[in-house]
Amino acid sequence: MAEGEDHLSIQDGSDAYVVFTCTPCSEEGTSEEAVKYCPECDEYLCTTCTKYHRKVKTSRDHKLVDREEGKHKPKVTMITKKIKCRHHPDREIEMYCGAHDMVYCLMCIATDHRTCTDVTSLTDAAGSDIQHNEIDRLQGESETIKELLVSMEKTKQENVVLLKEKRKQIQRRIQEIEDGMIEHIKTLSKQANVALDETCAKVNADLETYIVLVDRRKSEVEKVNEQLQSKTEVNQEQLFVKVKLCQHIINEAKDVYAKLESRGQVSVEFEESTNVKEQFLEVKSLGKMQQSCVNRKREIQRQKEVNLKMQNDQHTCWIVDICQLDSGCFILADLFNKKVKLMEIDHNVTDHFSVQGQPTGICKISNNEVAVKLNTNNLELLSIGSYISKLRSISITQGLYRGMTYTNGKFWVGTSSSVDAYDINGTFEKRVALNTVGLTYTPKQMTVFQNSVFAADESNGIVCFKSNGTKQAEFRDSRLKKTKGVCILCDGTVCTIDKISKKIVMFSENGKCLGELVPSVPSEKIPESLCYDDKNNCILIGYYNSDTVTVLYLSD
Repeated sequence: MAEGEDHLSIQDGSDAYVVFTCTPCSEEGTSEEAVKYCPECDEYLCTTCTKYHRKVKTSRDHKLVDREEGKHKPKVTMITKKIKCRHHPDREIEMYCGAHDMVYCLMCIATDHRTCTDVTSLTDAAGSDIQHNEIDRLQGESETIKELLVSMEKTKQENVVLLKEKRKQIQRRIQEIEDGMIEHIKTLSKQANVALDETCAKVNADLETYIVLVDRRKSEVEKVNEQLQSKTEVNQEQLFVKVKLCQHIINEAKDVYAKLESRGQVSVEFEESTNVKEQFLEVKSLGKMQQSCVNRKREIQRQKEVNLKMQNDQHTCWIVDICQLDSGCFILADLFNKKVKLMEIDHNVTDHFSVQGQPTGICKISNNEVAVKLNTNNLELLSIGSYISKLRSISITQGLYRGMTYTNGKFWVGTSSSVDAYDINGTFEKRVALNTVGLTYTPKQMTVFQNSVFAADESNGIVCFKSNGTKQAEFRDSRLKKTKGVCILCDGTVCTIDKISKKIVMFSENGKCLGELVPSVPSEKIPESLCYDDKNNCILIGYYNSDTVTVLYLSD
């Protein structure tokens, strides 16, 4: 800004009174007499500074006036000084392009707006009528966007805090995976050592038995030699008996020797499970890191119905549970038809396996293995390959109740009012009660995400607990009355479907309700199960007493 007046100048050892002080010189600590004033820079200039002001490219076009003119120039005239171009800082804005509704310098017009027909000067474009309404509108709009930006800045700052916490969560999960793998390797090593001890003990026992047998035969042969060398006189009959007995003993000794000789040296060998080692070494990472947008708005783009009815089905389908394999295929538990059905990635049913009871839950164990819970209190382990085959069975209790999932070497099985944990061999380990504030819930469909178990509890939400059985969180909303199915989207969004409203309500990982999806479900259909298809970004809905599942394709 321009300096004031009435300054003293110290020149040649004497004080000189300066009426107008040069602005640039005063900023450098000296006081020089100003002779000119620049309205555009709002500066008083001495003779030297005036000279350079007219030489410098950025100010050579400025119109300088006498210093007295600047003193009495109204401040309001300062708003009329020209504004520099954003793209060419050394040039001033002088033209308006109606085609782009923006002001530019002459360089912009010459280079980028040559073909624009609606180009006018600022004087013609602005006219004499000041657009006060437009100014008021822009002021209001600027205040609104400022508030939005302040809010967004706060949101992003909160996002930074959440990112740090998410990083810690992922680090804990990586450590859990490492610990689980090490623990599993230790278990396999322990099993191998136990098998080694048992095998060696059996072989050693056999060898000890052979040694005793050989020693006894050796003693018998030595006695035979003594008898044959004896000079005692015997009659013909006694000699005949003696020969026959000796011959028999010698033959038995020969048989023992030949038998043991044919067996050779007994050893114990270890045949390494090379496929396990190869598969382990083929794993290049514990997981895939990817950036995702959490809590983003989701909508149903479209939906379709998929027919599940197979030629030999005797009843209408009841899909109580659905799980997706790593290949992208799906396994569906059809309670009424006592079947496990295989659905390909394109949502066509191609195969089935009849189980010995009504399936009440299903879950993935590995890439090509699933477990089916039956109302006969059995878990059937199935292999999913070119066809479905049974591997083995495990006994449990309360198998007639819904829900089952698998994580970290444990089956989590729903009962009347709890979730029971079993190891891979069917040994009961612990029980997690589903109750809160004196209320008891019955688990329905269950799923797992990042080592945590989520159970729809046929009430107003979902219960989540860690793999050690510690309750972690509850997802509740007044719009939910009877939750049946549950699934987790790839970004951690928790989805549950309500039997009564037929709506899918979504929650963030911290329990915040994110809204709802409202599929077109006919009134006669009763939702029972959910499954998220991460290959096609869609949700599958299974129903009670219906031969179709609904596929909801979500917006990206």
